[in-house]
Amino acid sequence: RTHAQGYLNALNMLSGLRLCANVPGQYGVKPAVEGFQSISQLTAPGGRLYEARKLVMQKVAKSHYMTMQEPKGAMYAFVKVNLPDFDDQLFALDLLETKHVLIAPGSSFNVEYKDHFRITLLPPLGELVQAMDAIEQVLS
Repeated sequence: RTHAQGYLNALNMLSGLRLCANVPGQYGVKPAVEGFQSISQLTAPGGRLYEARKLVMQKVAKSHYMTMQEPKGAMYAFVKVNLPDFDDQLFALDLLETKHVLIAPGSSFNVEYKDHFRITLLPPLGELVQAMDAIEQVLS
């Protein structure tokens, strides 16, 4: 296994690249589903992405377990969990099995640390509230 470590790392990196669509593909998702909306409308105050980002930041700010940097134009947020021995992959699996909420473990993005997860900002606000509340419940 040691002699194949470089190959295994490359496979892991390639599989991580498949976790999300490329940037041009992401631009097409929203209009394809709901019709025309400009990115300016979505990211302006009152726009769906603006409000989703604000909601996630508020929920994280109130949490005893989570911190994050403000997303600067992405359709997702990377959230850090401040618990000793936190394992992002085990957490993601537990969250999916117990609360039916799907997140991407941060370590899936070819990083060494296991204390982050990625959550999308695309669900309707009501679903995002439920997801963030479920995350807080599982962490506590």
